[in-house]
Amino acid sequence: MAREDRRAAIIEATLPLIHEVGTAVTTRQVAEAAGVAEGTIFRVFDSLQELVDATIMEAFSERRLRDTLDHTDLGDTVESKATAAIDLIVARITTTRSLLMAAHGAPPGPHKPSSCLRDELEARRREIDAWVAEVFAPHADDLAIPVADFVTFLGVLATGTALRFGGPRPGAADLASIALHGALRKEPK
Repeated sequence: MAREDRRAAIIEATLPLIHEVGTAVTTRQVAEAAGVAEGTIFRVFDSLQELVDATIMEAFSERRLRDTLDHTDLGDTVESKATAAIDLIVARITTTRSLLMAAHGAPPGPHKPSSCLRDELEARRREIDAWVAEVFAPHADDLAIPVADFVTFLGVLATGTALRFGGPRPGAADLASIALHGALRKEPK
């Protein structure tokens, strides 16, 4: 296997481990997950910290987001598209929070990616917003507000849901319904 392919495979095996145990992940855990010997890790990474940093940066990469967007089933209706967009944003925020907590727990060092993370996260947010705007552009005449405002509103609803601790969370379909139709009953009770 080529060095870059092996590197990518090890990063893929490391990502769920970081979600599970954070930066306390060990080379032994990575080796078992990747199906390689521990020494193989150090043939493509200088240190465990470099592997952790590379894994976190890959999780926030444009390529990874593009793959997610390309494989998101939007359905055929405005409601299904709004639901899919909210689901995607909630999942991204949940993953981001988990990985940032892991990255924050990493010891300081020359490889720590925190200086690049902010820029990557902002770039991915803009890319998601552009994707959602593209999804809803054909429905601009159906919306009571400009598409850009609708994109912002969906983002606010999804973010609030993703960051809510404790208690029940509304589902994406309910949030999509509120975004599209409001919270008031159409006929008085």
